[in-house]
This record gives sequence, C-alpha cells and structure tokens, in this order.
Amino acid sequence: MKLNRKKIGVVLLGILFLVSFGNGIVLFMIPVSEFTFRIFLSNSLMSLLIGGTMAVGITQIVLWLEKNHPWLKNPIKRLVLQSVTTIGFSLLVIGAVVLFLIISEKDRMPSEIIRESGIFMVKVALFFLVLSMLVTNALLFFVNWKKSVVLQEQMKREQLALQYETLKSQVNPHFLFNSLNSVTSLIQSDPGKAILFVRKLSEVFRYILEQKDNELCPLEDELSFLESYIFLQKIRFGDNLVVSTEVTHRSRFVVPLSLQMLVENAIKHNVISKEFPLTIEISSGKNGYVLVSNNLHRKAALASGGLGLANIRSRYEFFTSNPVIVTETDTRFTVEIPLIENRSS
Repeated sequence: MKLNRKKIGVVLLGILFLVSFGNGIVLFMIPVSEFTFRIFLSNSLMSLLIGGTMAVGITQIVLWLEKNHPWLKNPIKRLVLQSVTTIGFSLLVIGAVVLFLIISEKDRMPSEIIRESGIFMVKVALFFLVLSMLVTNALLFFVNWKKSVVLQEQMKREQLALQYETLKSQVNPHFLFNSLNSVTSLIQSDPGKAILFVRKLSEVFRYILEQKDNELCPLEDELSFLESYIFLQKIRFGDNLVVSTEVTHRSRFVVPLSLQMLVENAIKHNVISKEFPLTIEISSGKNGYVLVSNNLHRKAALASGGLGLANIRSRYEFFTSNPVIVTETDTRFTVEIPLIENRSS
C-alpha cells in the first residue's frame, strides 16, 4: 500500500511539473492578457502528451540499457547508445506531435507558426533531455559504482571464508591423522612414495596460501593443484577412488579452490569402498564450462558448513553472467562451472 501511494505521489508530481513547465513557457511567449483558460487546457494536454510520452519512453530505454549495457562494463558504449536512442525517441515524439498539428490545425494555424512551434519544442526537449541525462546518468553511475564496491568486498569476504574453510578441512585433526597414518605406512612399505606424499602435501598447502589474495586463477594451475590433492586422497582410498580429468581451454580462468571444493564434497558426502567405489569425472562441457560429475552413494546426512555451492555460485556471479549449473539424478551429481575468458571479464 505504501509503495502504491509513493508511485501515485511521483506520478502526480510529474503531472504538476509538466503542466506548470509547459504553461510557464507559454507565458514567456505571449502576453498574460491573452492567456485564456482554453489556452491553459490545450497547452496542459500538449505538455502531458509530449512530456509524459517522453518520460515513460526514455525511462524504459534507460532501464533496458542499464540491464543490457551497464555503465561500469563499457561507459563509452553506454553513453553513445543512450544518447542516440533517447535523442532519436524524443525527435520521433516531437515529429509525431508536429505532424498532428499540421493535419489538425492547418486551416486555423499558419504553417510558419507550426514550424516555429516544432523548432521550439525540439530545443526545449533537447535541453531537458541533456540535463536529465547528466543528472540521471551521474546518479546511475554512482549507484553502480557503489554496488560494485559492495559486491567486490562481499566477494573478497566469501573468498577468504572459502579459503579458510578449505584450509581448515586440510589441517583438521581427521585429515592430519589420516595423512600421518598414510605416510607412516608408506615409510615402511614404499619410502619413495612416502617422500612423494609429503611433497604433494606441501604443494597443497603452498597453493592454498598462494591463492589467498587472488580472485581468479588459470584453470591449468587449479588442475595441477587438484592433481596433488587427488594424489593424497588416492593414497587413502586406493582403487576405490577413481578420478579422470579431460579438460581443454586450460588458459581460461576459474575461481581458486572451486574445483577442489567440488571434489572434496563428493568425497565427503559419498561412501567410498570396494563395494561402492567413487568415480569422479572432470571434463569440458558445452559453451565454455567445466564439469565435475560423480556417481552417488550418499552417506548419512552430514552437517554443512554453509558455504559449499551457494558460496561458489555467488563468487562466480561477480565475474560472469553464466550461472553455475547443478544437476542431480538418482545415480549422478554434476556441477558445471563457467570458465572465465580473462581477468577483466
């Protein structure tokens, strides 16, 4: 109800402004003694017709441009598009009004007066169009800039939160206990592999620390890190964990640790045994996506840290309009991650 009242108030103020402005201009053009009630009504209707049509039309144009060509993405292109479309629309409206005057008033109003009226309307319309563009675009640019700063800060917080969650998952007592058990067994049975295990473990921690300040990283780097992480997990699960990787476009970018988080979730939430091996496939998808897909044999419900897919989704939304796609069937769980062309995307 409050929203409707607010809209009604804005409309009434707009009508009052158009009527006052239109008749104010007429008072500058003719003596007050000649300003009749009939002229007031006629001029008010004309002001509402022209000004109202232009206000509604230009508002829709600006909203469409804001959605499809936002200021922060390409300000020069936006300025050119908005100038051409709004000026073109205004001239079209004024031209229609002048044509209406020519047809309806040709017997009562000299063509010279109609022409001068048309030129005057163009000048006034363009003046207020330029003024409104300066004001509204400055406001929109400021709002978008502020929104961008807020989103960037939010993304950084989510980045830090996910990095903390990932690092915590690697250094928690269970992970360290399993890792120490694995390396202890390897020292006795295969000292060479034990050395490799320690090296891969250090690579995992080093990569996490290196990415703490990065918003994006090359897919190639993420896959190399993932290889080290999978190596550690395969030492623990052996042939019961099968991971295949066939990915192209490795020079494109992804959000750091996002693929690792998906692999970790698959391991965390599914039974992994000789009877129920876990198969994870990392592959290239259509339209510049990379897929992480695994078969399903879920464990009992586990408590979630609250980050997971929602965190990954929100971080990718900052860099691309392509969504993170999640598909689940009775037998398979698949997450599609959009690849980002470069750091400026």
